[in-house]
Amino acid sequence: SKRTCFPKLDAIRNATIDILTGLKKKTVTLTLRDKGFSTVEISGLDIGWGQVTYAHFSFLCKRKVSTLSSLQRIPLTLDKGTGFWSLKRELPEGQFEYKYIIDGEWIHNEQEPFTGPNKDGHTNNYAKVVYDPTSVDGATRERLTSEDPELLEEERLKLIQFLETSSEAEVWEHPL
Repeated sequence: SKRTCFPKLDAIRNATIDILTGLKKKTVTLTLRDKGFSTVEISGLDIGWGQVTYAHFSFLCKRKVSTLSSLQRIPLTLDKGTGFWSLKRELPEGQFEYKYIIDGEWIHNEQEPFTGPNKDGHTNNYAKVVYDPTSVDGATRERLTSEDPELLEEERLKLIQFLETSSEAEVWEHPL
């Protein structure tokens, strides 16, 4: 029997585009008005949703990490002067879905852009990071994130060259 595979196609496309156009990042600030919350965190964005693989779980157990619920969450900081929780994050181009975790409850903020329900019924906020969409790099990103993208021959050659000149450790190193 074969194992079912569900690759994250958007992540593969974005990584390909980053190789072709260079990895540029932009500062994004997320804010949420305080309503007496004790903690506000974000999950999603560029850090993932907290899914833990067996290998990751084993790694955490060896290091005696006591809770999995703190994985892949970033706390926001409360500015008592303005009454807003905020988080600044450097993100590459692309669309990043996220959810707030307020006092342990996962919610989306209806005051920010949000998706419709996904296949699991979840609605998420999203941040879209875009540079100049009229630039060559912007046009490349738009073309390669479309429904039916096709690489140009020169792009194929650039990707092949990148993969051939990168050592296996650089390309395939596990983040842990």
